Amino acid sequence: MDRVSMIIIGVITCLAIGAFFAVRYYKKRNITKLFEQIYVNAKQIPKQKKNSFILLMFMEAMSASLKKSKSNGNMNKLNNPKYLEIQLLQMSKILKDSSNATDKKTKQSLRLLNDYLAWEEELRAKAKELKQNKTA
Repeated sequence: MDRVSMIIIGVITCLAIGAFFAVRYYKKRNITKLFEQIYVNAKQIPKQKKNSFILLMFMEAMSASLKKSKSNGNMNKLNNPKYLEIQLLQMSKILKDSSNATDKKTKQSLRLLNDYLAWEEELRAKAKELKQNKTA
């Protein structure tokens, strides 16, 4: 190979590596935004239904990202208390026995729920540490 070909291959490799890190950065940033929004919304939910509600929110986020359209029909469903209660019951069944999750969307939502719970624990640990540093 001549020198020009090597330079072109090097530039393409650098661009591919840069694109990989850019995608990881934006994905992490968007996940963090989603976690923060759900954290704020979950404060209003009773503790017994919290995990079911969070799983429902992740399921809705997954379905919204798959459809790529935010229709008001989905949001109106969530404002219906009967529909919401039925969905929370279904989410609690999924949480009790997560091995029955065969749907790709459900598996992704369960993974996001586990990531969220770890993120929330980390957030609480940081808050506790800051509180101890302020009192000391």
